[in-house]
Amino acid sequence: MKILIVNDDGYNSAGIIALARSLQHEHEVFLCAPLENQSAVGHGLTLRRELSAVRTELPGCEAVTAYHVNGTPVDCLRIALGNLGFEPELVLSGINQAPNLGTDIISSGTVAGACEAAMLGYNAIAVSRDGFDEEYFDDAAASFLELLPSLLRCMTAEKHLLNVNFPHTPRAQYRGVRTGYIAMQQYPLRFMERITDDGKILYKPRSVKLTAVADGDTSDEKYVRDGYITVTPLIYDYTDYGHMAAIKQGIERDFE
Repeated sequence: MKILIVNDDGYNSAGIIALARSLQHEHEVFLCAPLENQSAVGHGLTLRRELSAVRTELPGCEAVTAYHVNGTPVDCLRIALGNLGFEPELVLSGINQAPNLGTDIISSGTVAGACEAAMLGYNAIAVSRDGFDEEYFDDAAASFLELLPSLLRCMTAEKHLLNVNFPHTPRAQYRGVRTGYIAMQQYPLRFMERITDDGKILYKPRSVKLTAVADGDTSDEKYVRDGYITVTPLIYDYTDYGHMAAIKQGIERDFE
C-alpha cells in the first residue's frame, strides 16, 4: 500500500520515525512533516510567507522517501499531495508524542493533518500515544501495523477519518481495543505569569489536565487511562443540524 505520513511533532520526532520504520517493510512510505514542532497549531495554513520542502533521511528508514517543510502539518499534507507528486492510498498522521483525546482534537495539528486528508477524499488516521516522553513508540507502531487491516475495514467512501490513541504502557500490557466518544477536556484557565527584568508580564499556558471521568464512562479519555487502545471515528462537518432545524422558523426571512 502507498502510505503518506505527516505529523505535528516534527520530521525527526521519535513517534513518526517509529511509525515509518515499522511500515517500510510492507508498504511504500512517503513522509512529509514539519521542520520544527507544530503541536497545537490546529488546522493552520501558512499564507504570508513562502515554504520550502527539503529532501532528508531518517535513521532506520532507508526505504522511506522523506521531506521536511518549514510549515504546519496541513501545509505538509498539501505540499506532499499537490507538489511532490505522491498519491497515497492512506494518510497517517503521527505517532504523536502525547495523547489526542477528547476535545483536544480541535487544537491538534496531528488530527488536523488527517482531517485535511479526509476532506480531500483520502482514507486518513491520526495516531497518538499517551505520555510526553519517548517510551513505547515501537510498541505502539508494531501494534498499529497489526491493527491496520481492521482499521481500514472501519472506513467507507463517506466515513474515512479515524482517531487512534495508544496508552502509555508496553505493548504486552495493552488491555484491548475500545471505541469511545470524545471527552470534554478541562485545563486551568489561568496562564502562568513571569515578569521580565524590564517589567513586562509574560504568559504561558498550563498543560495540567483537570478532566474527571466516572468509573462507568465510555469516553476515549477514560479508556486510554484504563490501558486500552481507543479508536474514534471523526467528522469534519461542524454543522449542528438539530439546532439549524430548530432556529429555521425564527431566523429565516426574505428582504423586500
